[in-house]
Amino acid sequence: MKKGIKILIVLIIVALIVLVFFIKKETTSSSLESESTPTELSSEEMIPMEYTAFSMEEFLAPGLPLMIDMGSASCGPCLQMKPDLEEFYLESYGKVSVRYADIWEDPALSGGFPAMAVPVQYFFYADGTPYEPSEEVLAQIGFSLYSLRETGEHVLTGHYGMLSKEQMYMIFRDMGVDL
Repeated sequence: MKKGIKILIVLIIVALIVLVFFIKKETTSSSLESESTPTELSSEEMIPMEYTAFSMEEFLAPGLPLMIDMGSASCGPCLQMKPDLEEFYLESYGKVSVRYADIWEDPALSGGFPAMAVPVQYFFYADGTPYEPSEEVLAQIGFSLYSLRETGEHVLTGHYGMLSKEQMYMIFRDMGVDL
């Protein structure tokens, strides 16, 4: 049991090191964030993640907090959540960065995140640090807060299960985003 926990901690640390490396690397192109606001949306265009391009730097648009949603086109709850996710994406475009990965189709897209079930969402402030929910939000939405055992440092905030559009708004307002 202790060996499994140590392996999980090492995997999280390695993932964080890789994420920090990509955060610091200068972005040369942006696949989704553009000058114009989208008016129509298909799930393929909305928030793609490709394993070969997976980096926090790519997903952290300058000055925008991030939600990574991991799910599957074959997952009932994921499909139920999809309309709210798409609406939130359109309504918050330019203020929030939203990304989606179908990790059943391509498990490598989980990028080392502890995605034990889908849907699962991970939240980051604009600087790449993990979201720290207020007591008020914690009382209304259940989060998994991951910390390093040795230092207690908070390294990841995730939510397992469906989120409504209203809950997404609540989370990002709690982050200080004017929505």
